[in-house]
Amino acid sequence: MHLYNLGAVSWWESQCFYHALAMLGREGLIICYPATAYVCLGLHDDLEQEIDLEYCRDQGLPLIRRETGGGVVYLDCRQLFFQLVLRRDNPMLPLRRERFYPKFLQPAIRVYRSLGLPASLRPPADLVAEGRKCSGNAAGDIGPGTAFVGNLLLDFDYDIMSQVLNVPSMGFRRSLRKAMRDHMTTLADWMPAGAITHAELAEALAEGFAELLGNLTPHYPDEELLVTANQVRERLTSSSWLNMPGRKTPERRVKIAEGVYLTERRLGHEGSMTLLFKNGEVEEAI
Repeated sequence: MHLYNLGAVSWWESQCFYHALAMLGREGLIICYPATAYVCLGLHDDLEQEIDLEYCRDQGLPLIRRETGGGVVYLDCRQLFFQLVLRRDNPMLPLRRERFYPKFLQPAIRVYRSLGLPASLRPPADLVAEGRKCSGNAAGDIGPGTAFVGNLLLDFDYDIMSQVLNVPSMGFRRSLRKAMRDHMTTLADWMPAGAITHAELAEALAEGFAELLGNLTPHYPDEELLVTANQVRERLTSSSWLNMPGRKTPERRVKIAEGVYLTERRLGHEGSMTLLFKNGEVEEAI
């Protein structure tokens, strides 16, 4: 299988290369990170409900909607992406999707643990360390392929993420920022600044995936992949695709981590209340 260990790429290439591989029916593992920041919607997100478009315009943050699941994410160079594309007839793909993540998240778990972060799987697709989310992952069928995408977090900008999202009040935004900080963790919480580089993380990830997948042959994007990725970019950033109707909830609800949600509860004429739910129970009323 081809290994595309690309280092820094443009914001759109960090999403469009794996889409292009899948659409072409080609297999490969991509490891990369975006040189500049952007906002990425999940396949089923609703743009109007989820995104503060004025803030993104003011900050020059581009928008793209991927074809895999999961929610809105703010992405920048402080994250390292791993993107595995397999044809849907590949016998390595489990028949049941719930078996997918325990298998293909093993390399990320091992890398985190080797660096002192005690990562483990919280089903279906989160990695957590001491109960705090440290990796968000998703999968989806694209053309004849299946794409499995995830990340390692060197650090995370909780403030910008709270600004990117469309929220009902400043109080909700403050609660969102605190909830993310309380329920997420990154390598910056466990290691001194600069203790690990993108290249070192990428090499460790590639070694882990080689144990799982077999020999990985270094490769670079060829003309077919580059052309297809540009075509994918046009579609995934088009107004019609970004504004495609998505799932809407009657009350504003933001998923922080698996089982953790921040919700605005309307109280009729009396206003509203912000509630933090954890595993289906109210943990805090704000």
